[in-house]
Amino acid sequence: MGLIIKEFFFVSNPFFLNKFSDINSKIRLELSIENFMEENKDYNISLKAKLIERIKELECLYEIAQLTLEKSNSPIQDIFIEVLPIAIKAWQYPEITEVSITFDEKKYASTNFDKGLYFQRSEIVINNQKRGCLEVCYTQDKSNAVEGPFLAEERALINIIAKELSDSVERYESKEEKKILEQKLRHSDRLATVGELTAGIAHELNEPLGSILGFAQLIEEENINNQYLQKDIKKIINAAVHAREVIRKLMLYSRNNEKDTTFVNLNTIISDGFYLLENRCKKENITILKVLDDNLPELKANAVQINQVIVNLMVNAIQAMPNGGNLLLQTNFDKKNIYLVVQDNGGGIPENYMKKIFDPFFTTKEIGSSTGLGLSVVHGIVNSLKGKISVESNLGIGSRFELIFPIKKDDDGDNKK
Repeated sequence: MGLIIKEFFFVSNPFFLNKFSDINSKIRLELSIENFMEENKDYNISLKAKLIERIKELECLYEIAQLTLEKSNSPIQDIFIEVLPIAIKAWQYPEITEVSITFDEKKYASTNFDKGLYFQRSEIVINNQKRGCLEVCYTQDKSNAVEGPFLAEERALINIIAKELSDSVERYESKEEKKILEQKLRHSDRLATVGELTAGIAHELNEPLGSILGFAQLIEEENINNQYLQKDIKKIINAAVHAREVIRKLMLYSRNNEKDTTFVNLNTIISDGFYLLENRCKKENITILKVLDDNLPELKANAVQINQVIVNLMVNAIQAMPNGGNLLLQTNFDKKNIYLVVQDNGGGIPENYMKKIFDPFFTTKEIGSSTGLGLSVVHGIVNSLKGKISVESNLGIGSRFELIFPIKKDDDGDNKK
């Protein structure tokens, strides 16, 4: 009877009931947690794996950003080579991952890239122009994910890396272009100084040359009957006339009276330009063919500028024929226009350079041998005269420049001839 009373007291007592309820609830909660963990064991493992993959991707992007910053002054090829192993580590299966970077038709690839079975690719684009691509491949079979065996996040990753490489190339090329531009500007400045010196020297030489020529002609007149002396005097006179003519051409080329316009004859200016470059053409085994229209109307322009156009085009053609060749200079006209053709049979201009040949400072020659301003100056002068330039070029065959000038009338409304 006493035992029954004790049990009744324990069960009916509120304190013991609450205590028992708390312990029971705790046990049930712990059991529920254990059951949840057991049921979601695979989910937890998957979540952990995803976190590991995201960390690898972030580490990859950080390392590439650090690399491009530290190697900002190094050749871009060095950056490409060092990016390869960094990128490999970021993919889900690095042990079977290979990476390749193709840029301007040059390929930088990890060892077994050619054994790839599944590929991911992202373009390297600079200034809206495709210059190459970044490719990632797996060399063994793997189960399908989103893009073949590749994860959706790996598509985003390869695109980000390709964009980072594009930005690196753009920064590198901008620095290189700036260096080249500075060197060409310095060279151009030196040429301007040389031009000023040439004009000054030409003026200084003109006076003594005039005296030499004058005295030589006096001696020639006073010794008409001395045949031996006549021969020597004739040589002196011819040499002095030749030197004076060269100086006259140099003075014409170095003048800066660009605003002065008059009616000029293209045929005459071609002959002047030919006179300056005749010896150079002979030394380089270049034959100049002149097909000039004797009835060519005069062109209203600045003589110095037209001389500059013709000499620049001739020099450009001569440089295109290092092993000799033929240089054609041709003029003709119709009712509306005057035409000048300068044609060579040199190496020709590559197609990818055709759009750039009139850009200031663009040149394919070594710095110091050309400023890259010749054709740019030609283009500017022709445009100022409301003219046009057409260029045809074939590799191994040569280039043809045709300049078209509109015929302008004089104050009386007539064309000058």
